[in-house]
Amino acid sequence: MALDCLAHKWTVLIILELKRGPLRFSQLRKAVRGVTPQVLAQSLRELQRNGMLVRRHFPEIPPRVEYGLTDLGLTLCEPVNAIRTWAEKHGPAIVEARERYDADRSQITPTDPVATPLE
Repeated sequence: MALDCLAHKWTVLIILELKRGPLRFSQLRKAVRGVTPQVLAQSLRELQRNGMLVRRHFPEIPPRVEYGLTDLGLTLCEPVNAIRTWAEKHGPAIVEARERYDADRSQITPTDPVATPLE
């Protein structure tokens, strides 16, 4: 259950942005490039449900809503930073491995036993 908190693709990126301080939805959407508004809203609700972030509504005109990390959410910053550091360090090796794998796979004929799906 605890690993599910980090398993979602956008969770790590959202945590990295919110560790700097509270942000509004539109600010998060700009910072987390590629996420759709619907997926961002769903991710924020899930993080809130898991106690990782808090949604603060300010009764102003126009209304303002900010998202910030809770104390529990802040505990994720260290492991998330470690994941980011690892990804930055090893990203090129992963890209190289993928390219090598894809090149090798393009050489396999349809009758090759390795080309058949595993059961």
